[in-house]
Amino acid sequence: MKKILVICLTLLILAPAIFADDAKVMPAMVGRFYVAPIFSFAPGSFDNDGDYKKFDNGSVKLLNFGFALEFGILNWVTAAAQWVPGWTPWSNIKPALGGLPFDPKGKVNTNGVGDLFLGAKLQIIGVNAPIQNNMFRFAAAPGFIIPMPGPDFKEEYKNLVDGKKATYNNMDKHIFGMGGRFYIDYIVNENFFINLYNETILYPAKTDLAKARPDLQVMKDYTGRQSAKTAIDAGKLPEAMAPTFIDFVDTSVKDVKGEASYKFRTTFEIEPVFSTFIMDGINFTAGLPINYRYSPEPKYSVSGISVPAGAEALGITEEELKNGLLKALKGASSHALNINPNVSVFFMKLPLPMEFKFQYNIPVWGKGTNAQHNIAFQVRAYFAFR
Repeated sequence: MKKILVICLTLLILAPAIFADDAKVMPAMVGRFYVAPIFSFAPGSFDNDGDYKKFDNGSVKLLNFGFALEFGILNWVTAAAQWVPGWTPWSNIKPALGGLPFDPKGKVNTNGVGDLFLGAKLQIIGVNAPIQNNMFRFAAAPGFIIPMPGPDFKEEYKNLVDGKKATYNNMDKHIFGMGGRFYIDYIVNENFFINLYNETILYPAKTDLAKARPDLQVMKDYTGRQSAKTAIDAGKLPEAMAPTFIDFVDTSVKDVKGEASYKFRTTFEIEPVFSTFIMDGINFTAGLPINYRYSPEPKYSVSGISVPAGAEALGITEEELKNGLLKALKGASSHALNINPNVSVFFMKLPLPMEFKFQYNIPVWGKGTNAQHNIAFQVRAYFAFR
């Protein structure tokens, strides 16, 4: 059966890179609010062997708005809520569609919302931390992923087939996760430090395959036709028997269900950071992070196959259909290596202190992922309760 390709998307690949931070925390009773418009485009993708392949008909594009809120509880404890990828009001993923048994005529997008991260950042080593040190900073940030709603793929598949606008990819995994982030800063001098960062998120639960991927609806409509073509090409099925064969297969898989297990994801980053005052009350910062992200191959399971009487005479068995569906679903582990140059300016003496940060995420290498470029502009507003 012809493998159905799924888009490996999108900002999820680089979300930790966009909002990755150092080991510093907010002072007690001081907070900051982020707004981060992000334009993302991918002219091609890295296949499972790490080879870059350009899309034939343009680039995947999207516009996303990320948000975050941080507030200092103590001088060494900061509470945080981060929503990135946040809300995507516009996107075009049609160039990345592949493996479909028909050519979608309408607009295809990945619009929607990402999941929410809630956590607390604890600076364990630092000038104002429980373990005082002026050469190193170390912070840990345990947290949870709160899933947000995703698209109804059964309905979106109908839109795709009918040539209407369709949301045909999840912005995020939309499943509960838990884990943490870890930060180490080596302070070289008052203007320069080197940051090491890791984020590891575990996904202990499985998710309904119908909510995770759109493939299930494609399979129910086209498994029979694809299986018949494969059998005819292999000389195992006479063409005259194809209509009966297709009918048996379609009847067998019409009630198929499935589950997906994402296991975990992890990100590592190293960033040299230079900071200096260019005027009284105006601070300039520049960084050059190198970011690596890894997600293992998801594990899928299917159930609900019901082979009708007489189907086995044509070589149709439950085990064979199950193996065929799992083969079509089978993905690969995902790797992404990026460099993320950034600059920021912090105006400290405004009535409402403001910081402006520009960041460009450049894909260097990957496997099983789009070659995603992200242009992000962060606006941070600082406030205090005294």
